Amino acid sequence: MVRRLCVSLSLIVVVVIGCYATASAHDPVFLTDDHFAPEVGPYLPDGTISFAMYGQLEEPTSTQGFQARMQSGQSLNLSLLVPAVLPEIGFEVSSLPEVEVTRPDQTSFLLSAQFRQTFYEPFTGTTYLRLVDHLEESQQGEYSFLISGKAAGRYVVSIGTLERFGTEVGRYTRPLVVGRSTSPVVEWFETQSETVTIESPEDPNYSSEKVASSPKPEPEPELKTEQSETDQSSSKAVSDTDANGTLIYVTAAGVALVLAGLVLIRKLKR
Repeated sequence: MVRRLCVSLSLIVVVVIGCYATASAHDPVFLTDDHFAPEVGPYLPDGTISFAMYGQLEEPTSTQGFQARMQSGQSLNLSLLVPAVLPEIGFEVSSLPEVEVTRPDQTSFLLSAQFRQTFYEPFTGTTYLRLVDHLEESQQGEYSFLISGKAAGRYVVSIGTLERFGTEVGRYTRPLVVGRSTSPVVEWFETQSETVTIESPEDPNYSSEKVASSPKPEPEPELKTEQSETDQSSSKAVSDTDANGTLIYVTAAGVALVLAGLVLIRKLKR
């Protein structure tokens, strides 16, 4: 009886710690210039599995894409984010990346910035601006996603909620991580986009500047207000995440102590 109880408690400890270690994470996939269209980009066999597509548009005319398989009646969950650092954090709304989503029936919609919400990713220690979320009931077949923007910059497109790490992705080779001092996500995050310049043919004295900047920026009160309001909620969410993690480990430690006590009682009875 005692042995069975000890085994059960041990399994509980393992499950609790394992669940915390894999919570709230996406399987990373990195898009490159070779993935300039959905048909040549990575192919996700199941769009309900949580993937994070990390990409970088090298030029304002650059595009990158991928495809995902969905079953009828499933939930299509999408989010668009950018790193919360320069240069992306300084982009105007018109320069932020956007995603054209084409459904199996060839209808489409545009996933573009609607707000700026700070999002902290504790596993890599990186911070992002969440720009838009989208949820709809999916159709049967392949969805195509084409990312573009009016300025060079990085982005993240997340899809799915089901955590199954290591799922095979078609038309894609995962980066080799053996021997690396940092993860591929951190390396991607620390890569700065090159400054893109434009010139005015009418004015020979025109000085080049970032495409994302404008001599007379138009006010965007709606997005900026959303950003200030959501920063506080994001900080609270991060605190809640840390608190939940601490609670989980305290619970696991308590179970371990109970287990040790039962073992000690059994030895004393002998």
